[in-house]
Amino acid sequence: MNVRYLLAASLLVSCAVQAQDARPQARKELPVADCMRTDRISNWAMVDNRTVVVANGPNFFKITTTADCPRMDLGGGIRFRAAENIKAVAPMRICGSINEQIVRRDDPPCQIGTVEKIDKETYKRLEKNAQRKGSGAEPNGMVR
Repeated sequence: MNVRYLLAASLLVSCAVQAQDARPQARKELPVADCMRTDRISNWAMVDNRTVVVANGPNFFKITTTADCPRMDLGGGIRFRAAENIKAVAPMRICGSINEQIVRRDDPPCQIGTVEKIDKETYKRLEKNAQRKGSGAEPNGMVR
């Protein structure tokens, strides 16, 4: 009987530790002045099914989705849907807010998890091994 109690207690403790480790990280939004401007996309590269890097004037960004998003360039370019709270302040910007998406023709949208500013060297390194590349966004990178 004592072995059962000990086993049950250790199982509960290990579940509690795993649940504590699985807590979602706090979302890190960029300040509005540092957000990616979708109307200034000059080049983009799909690094893998969850990551796209974007050249945006003198700035570079790494955008990661919360789940695999194959064919994120479906329809001839990368298109974004901004969060309503950002649209109200600064339209055509992606900051890493909740409900920002990469929109694909005929497929469900992909939720954006993070938007990070990166340097030019990191952009070039990631772009070099990208699955697909493109220039600009059609017509301004945003959808309503």
